[in-house]
Amino acid sequence: MALNFVFTIDGDWSEYFATHLDAEERRPSLERELPLVEAELELAAAVGGKFVHFAHTSPLTRNFFLRPEFIALWKRVEASGGEVGVHCHEEDLHSAWHHADAARMAPAISGMVKGLRAAGLSPTSYRGGFMAFGPTVIPLLEENDLPLDFSCDPDRHLVTNGALVSDWRGAPSNFYRLDSADHRRPGGSGVIEVPLGIYIEKMSLPRIWRECRGLARRDGETVVAVLAHTYDLASWRMRLKIRAALAICRRYGRFIGSREVLDKAREAGI
Repeated sequence: MALNFVFTIDGDWSEYFATHLDAEERRPSLERELPLVEAELELAAAVGGKFVHFAHTSPLTRNFFLRPEFIALWKRVEASGGEVGVHCHEEDLHSAWHHADAARMAPAISGMVKGLRAAGLSPTSYRGGFMAFGPTVIPLLEENDLPLDFSCDPDRHLVTNGALVSDWRGAPSNFYRLDSADHRRPGGSGVIEVPLGIYIEKMSLPRIWRECRGLARRDGETVVAVLAHTYDLASWRMRLKIRAALAICRRYGRFIGSREVLDKAREAGI
């Protein structure tokens, strides 16, 4: 019946992932990140401003993206029709992963949620760094009134240094309500999952075209995410690729915001 995309941008910067740098060199900077978020707003205009920027929080830099300079930008995101969600990179990069540790995850999630809401913003969405997720996270999202999760990358199974980072094997490739005991199957929790459909960085434009064409042939209502990263916008080539990818998506479907996802879930009885 209808193909719906949610344009999402993970608010990560490339230095975060550079383990050859020391901690200070890996941290974000206002001078580097603010212009890139400005570029996000320009790109999002192509989809009517309907996108989700996932604000990064991690042990490396817990509340950097709650600084007043960013809050002003997050308010512009909401004013344009978008949303600022929560993006927890709760790990010691490539050495320890904490997404299954409620004692670590609870303050990380609630801290960002409370900070955004205290500034007058209205987050409803979550995505785990590296798509890390599990049943431990579901009640934390419920407690913090985050009814949408975007962590699912269907069939993803990421193991790093012998540790499980994310496991979405067998998960649905269309939006569904999470099961409280197994995030890879539909159930009765208070969280709607929106799986990844188009990963711009990792897919060629011809592959994106083929994927969109296949999604458009499905029966019923389809809701999937389109993923880019803030660091992508540092490259003019990636900016052009993102624009082209969004145009392909618009050829086959329409972009909706997170509030519309919840409406469609209710209409579909999910």
